Order: sequence, then C-alpha cells, then structure tokens
Amino acid sequence: MRIPHPLRPNGKRPPPRSTAIPPIPRVPPLRLIEQAVAGLRAPSRALSLLMVNLDRFKLVNDLCGHACGDHLIDIVYDRCTRLSGHLAVIHLGADEFACLLPVTEGTSPKMAAETIACRLLEAIGDPVSLGRHIVHPTAAIGIASDPGGTMTVEELLRGASIALSHAKQAGSGTIEQFAPEMYDSLSERAALEADLRSGLLRGEIIPHYQPIVALPSHQAVRFEALARWDHPQRGLLGPDRFLGLAEDAALDDDLLFAMLRQCCRDARDWDGHLGLSLNMAPRQVCDPGIAARLMRIVFASGLRPDRLTVEITEHAVMHNVEVAQATVASLREAGIKVALDDFGTGYASLARISALPLDMIKIDRTLVQALDSDAGRKLVKVVVDLGRSLDMPVTAEGIETMQQACHLSQLGCAFGQGFLFGRPVPSGDMAAMTGRTARSLSL
Repeated sequence: MRIPHPLRPNGKRPPPRSTAIPPIPRVPPLRLIEQAVAGLRAPSRALSLLMVNLDRFKLVNDLCGHACGDHLIDIVYDRCTRLSGHLAVIHLGADEFACLLPVTEGTSPKMAAETIACRLLEAIGDPVSLGRHIVHPTAAIGIASDPGGTMTVEELLRGASIALSHAKQAGSGTIEQFAPEMYDSLSERAALEADLRSGLLRGEIIPHYQPIVALPSHQAVRFEALARWDHPQRGLLGPDRFLGLAEDAALDDDLLFAMLRQCCRDARDWDGHLGLSLNMAPRQVCDPGIAARLMRIVFASGLRPDRLTVEITEHAVMHNVEVAQATVASLREAGIKVALDDFGTGYASLARISALPLDMIKIDRTLVQALDSDAGRKLVKVVVDLGRSLDMPVTAEGIETMQQACHLSQLGCAFGQGFLFGRPVPSGDMAAMTGRTARSLSL
C-alpha cells in the first residue's frame, strides 16, 4: 500500500509534473517536519530522519550569484523528492534539507537510512549548469533513527543535526549515524570552546618556536611560531585540539592577534639577524581589514617589520585571488615579508603564484618525503628552479634526516625546517637551540 505523502493532501497523486522545477514549499520547516512525521508514522512505526547539508554553497553564491544559488537549491530539492515516493523532503533553509524515511516492518532503520543516504549523495552529485559555470554538488548527511516510534520531532532533529556535524568534520560525501557518544563529544567540544574563550583572555595560548636554517650552513635565520595551549587542567595542547575549534567559534582572529603580540615581544630580545614567521588562516588572508590590524600590532611592538614573515597557504590564494593580492601587497608595502606555505598540495596554479608579490616559497613536507626516489628529487628541483626564476627563495619543510638535507642543499634549496634541526620549543629554550643547531649538524 502506498504511504500518503504529507505534502500531498489526502494522499492523492498530484497532477503530472511539468518540465519546470517546482518551487520549494514556503512553510515553517518545523511545522512541515511535524506534519510529515504525523503522516508517515503509524503507532510504533520505525522512522529515520536524514539531514542533508550541501558543501561549499557559499562559494556557489559568491561565484555564480544568489539567484543561481537559489536555483541550485531548487534542483537539489527536486532530485531528492524524485528519489523515492516514500521520502518526505523538507527544505530547512539555506543549504540544509531534512528527509524523513518510514521503515517497513522487519527492516533495519539504520541500514535502510544508509541505503537511501547513498542514493541521495549520488543523485545530488550530478553536475549542474549555472550560467557560465558547471557545479558538481556534494553533501554530507547526518542520520537519526527511531526504531520504536517513540522519539519526538525535536529529538530526531537534534540527533540528525549532531550526526551531520560529525559528517561535515569527516569531509565531503560522508554519512554519519547518530550515536549517544556523539552528544558526549558535543558537550566536550562546548566545554573546550568556553575554556578557549577564557584562555585567550588569560594568555594561555603561547608560541613555541621551530628554527628555519640556511642550507647548507645550518645556521638559524628565523623561527616559525606555532601555537600551543597551556590549559590549566588538560596540560599542553597541540594546535590539532583547538585551531579548528577557534575557526568554528570565530575566535581565530583573536588567536592570531594574541600570538602576534606575544611573538613580537619575544622576537625583540633575539639577535637582530633572526626573523619571525607566523601563519595566517585562508579566511584571514581574504579579510580586507586584516593587514591593517596586523601592522598596528607590529608597529606598536617596536619590532622591525622586515623581521616578520607572514605565511599564507595555497588554499587562500585559490579562494579569493583579488583580496589575497591586496592583503599581500599591503603587508609587503609595510616591510613585512610574505611566504607561500605548503606549496605542492595542489591548490594554486603557476599563474596565480606569479601574480602574487611573494617573497619566498615553502615546499610541503610530502615533497620532501619523496626525495628518496629519483622522480621525487626531480619534482623538488622543478620547484626550486621555479622559485629561483621568480626570485623567491625556497624553504623545505619536514626535514628529518641528514640525507634529505644533503639532497635539498645539492638541489639549490635555500632554507630548511624540520625535526633534524629542532622541535618547537618555548621562547625560554631558544637560546640553547640557536647555538646548538649549527654546531651539532654539519655536512
């Protein structure tokens, strides 16, 4: 027997579809979900809610315009509703959809939901023509299942939303089923965010410094500042524990400025020939006002601007070339150097690199690890030669062995960084490292 669709009054079949994509029903989403649940759920009937979130939807709006973005939403909605007569699809707003799936007796709700979720990702992923652009939509899906038909709409929504957050963190095209431990993880994340907010005010985020040395002399020329969190209860936390959290909580600017202030104070006490390197997130490079705020901090600290190098990633260049160019130009006009970090990860084209007024290039550690092969050495040589032709000295990251250092030096790489020359240390331990690096390592 056909299950009545909640958006089809009396369960009657609607008129034949026209070739035009129908508009999405403009009814409050929660009411639509409640109506759908009432129509699909019989007593003790198993039910699953799938929450679908499109990836990079803001990029579509920025690239193609909001009218095209709305058109893409209509297309995705239509593809989801065509997928199955038993699936109720509700547009929650922006780039999110809720799909309700009733489960027949004897069928596992979780297995049925995952099967439909895979079909949804496949249907959504067909290319879409939006004016001059061809878009390949992708999505993440979170699932909450109610095997006994006892959960409220709010509980289903919360479970699917938590599962969706985990799916988005795992990457594009991921499907996650809600599990109770996910809520514990969410509570842990909320507590850590609260600690981070107060920790920034208390100065708990401290820089550790890793040397960047000249090749082949191994003399330190500058130090890269890497953020560490001296948490009062959890101990010293690495950036993998809090950088993503800072971005999600819009605390990444506060983190950058706090790091820069402390780094500038530390660097004033170093020998005058030693420089300082600091990373900027891709979003920050594309913020038109970020350069002015950075320069105010540097000038107020008394540190010579030419001793500071700001490292940006290829992803920032790809995201918004024009704003990135303006940010880089402003920093360099003030005397601050700019390095392209993680070169070789595949984002930026040579044309984009040559269009940016950069001072140096940093080779990604994956290229350094390939030095053991003949093909890897040839690839690194191409990058080194490219940097030389653009008057951009090359720094190799992730050097762990003397053999790698020798290969890079022979290929003409100007600078090196990695555990071979020293691990990140607090400011107070730098003096011993600076004197030890060149003495203990020689070609």
